[in-house]
Amino acid sequence: MHIFNGNVVCPRCDGNGLVYKSRVVDLDLIIYICDECEASWQNEEIILNEFQDLSAFLQDKGLVYEDVRFVDLGYDWKK
Repeated sequence: MHIFNGNVVCPRCDGNGLVYKSRVVDLDLIIYICDECEASWQNEEIILNEFQDLSAFLQDKGLVYEDVRFVDLGYDWKK
Protein backbone atom coordinates (compact mmCIF):
# COMPACT_ATOMS: atom_id res chain seq x y z
CA MET A 1 0.00 0.00 0.00
CA HIS A 2 1.41 3.36 -1.02
CA ILE A 3 0.83 6.42 1.20
CA PHE A 4 1.10 10.02 -0.06
CA ASN A 5 0.77 12.91 2.42
CA GLY A 6 -0.94 10.57 4.86
CA ASN A 7 -3.49 9.29 2.34
CA VAL A 8 -3.69 5.94 0.58
CA VAL A 9 -2.93 6.06 -3.14
CA CYS A 10 -5.12 3.95 -5.42
CA PRO A 11 -3.10 1.10 -6.95
CA ARG A 12 -5.55 0.70 -9.83
CA CYS A 13 -5.19 4.17 -11.32
CA ASP A 14 -1.50 4.31 -10.41
CA GLY A 15 -1.44 7.41 -8.26
CA ASN A 16 -4.14 9.45 -9.96
CA GLY A 17 -6.63 8.88 -7.15
CA LEU A 18 -6.76 8.62 -3.38
CA VAL A 19 -8.80 6.11 -1.41
CA TYR A 20 -11.39 7.39 1.06
CA LYS A 21 -13.49 5.57 3.61
CA SER A 22 -17.26 5.57 3.17
CA ARG A 23 -20.30 3.99 4.78
CA VAL A 24 -22.94 2.55 2.47
CA VAL A 25 -26.06 3.45 4.45
CA ASP A 26 -28.31 0.99 2.62
CA LEU A 27 -26.01 -1.92 3.56
CA ASP A 28 -24.71 -0.56 6.88
CA LEU A 29 -21.27 -1.42 5.54
CA ILE A 30 -17.92 0.37 5.43
CA ILE A 31 -16.04 0.35 2.11
CA TYR A 32 -12.99 2.10 0.69
CA ILE A 33 -13.35 3.92 -2.65
CA CYS A 34 -10.92 5.59 -5.05
CA ASP A 35 -11.99 9.17 -5.76
CA GLU A 36 -10.74 8.91 -9.34
CA CYS A 37 -11.61 5.48 -10.79
CA GLU A 38 -14.19 4.27 -8.20
CA ALA A 39 -12.35 1.06 -7.48
CA SER A 40 -13.65 -0.24 -4.15
CA TRP A 41 -12.44 -2.54 -1.41
CA GLN A 42 -14.34 -4.07 1.48
CA ASN A 43 -11.42 -3.91 3.91
CA GLU A 44 -8.40 -1.75 4.68
CA GLU A 45 -6.05 -3.92 2.65
CA ILE A 46 -5.91 -1.88 -0.54
CA ILE A 47 -4.41 -4.35 -3.00
CA LEU A 48 -4.57 -4.02 -6.79
CA ASN A 49 -5.92 -7.47 -7.61
CA GLU A 50 -8.62 -7.33 -4.91
CA PHE A 51 -10.66 -4.31 -5.99
CA GLN A 52 -14.15 -4.30 -7.49
CA ASP A 53 -15.69 -1.48 -9.49
CA LEU A 54 -18.09 0.37 -7.20
CA SER A 55 -21.05 0.02 -9.57
CA ALA A 56 -20.44 -3.74 -9.92
CA PHE A 57 -20.12 -4.13 -6.14
CA LEU A 58 -23.43 -2.33 -5.59
CA GLN A 59 -25.14 -4.27 -8.36
CA ASP A 60 -23.98 -7.55 -6.78
CA LYS A 61 -25.71 -6.38 -3.59
CA GLY A 62 -28.93 -5.62 -5.49
CA LEU A 63 -28.50 -1.84 -5.41
CA VAL A 64 -28.41 0.85 -8.10
CA TYR A 65 -25.61 3.41 -7.76
CA GLU A 66 -27.91 6.41 -8.26
CA ASP A 67 -30.16 5.33 -5.36
CA VAL A 68 -27.48 4.47 -2.79
CA ARG A 69 -26.80 6.76 0.17
CA PHE A 70 -23.17 7.17 1.20
CA VAL A 71 -21.61 8.83 4.23
CA ASP A 72 -18.12 10.10 3.46
CA LEU A 73 -15.81 9.22 6.34
CA GLY A 74 -12.74 10.90 4.89
CA TYR A 75 -9.27 10.22 3.63
CA ASP A 76 -7.39 10.09 6.91
CA TRP A 77 -8.51 6.59 7.92
CA LYS A 78 -5.03 5.07 7.57
CA LYS A 79 -2.54 6.13 10.21
